[in-house]
Amino acid sequence: MNSPSTDITEATLKRLNSHNWAGRLLTSAALALGFLAIAAGVLLAVANANRVMPMERLLIWKYPGAAAGLGITVPSDSPDSKALTRDELDARHVEVTFMHGKELFLTMSAVALVGIGAFLTLLLVLLNRRVTLRQVNASLAQISHQIQEMQQRSPKA
Repeated sequence: MNSPSTDITEATLKRLNSHNWAGRLLTSAALALGFLAIAAGVLLAVANANRVMPMERLLIWKYPGAAAGLGITVPSDSPDSKALTRDELDARHVEVTFMHGKELFLTMSAVALVGIGAFLTLLLVLLNRRVTLRQVNASLAQISHQIQEMQQRSPKA
């Protein structure tokens, strides 16, 4: 039959092993969400630089008086210097608005992923705290058991 000290140690080790797996799972999930948020941020920056900003520039250049009002000079030899019709301007405004909506959605998604990752990190910290307290309690129980055994073995004076 196992001694009470061994039973406590085995039970604690089983419990700690399950907590280690939970910790690894939480760490993996937090890292994955962090990388997803970073990828969403990079995608946002690339999409903004390659799609939205050129469309905004074209709208400013081709909208009558907008470039001058903003202090932007339009190159006279540019093929983009011809003013657009009202219908063309409306179509481009719709396209830019649509792209801004996509950017906003990606931004909200990235922020949500960062929030979930932060929450998982907090859970990991709490789990590690519990594991540490269990380890300390198991060690104290072992020490207490050893002291009791030593007191029982020592001759009484």
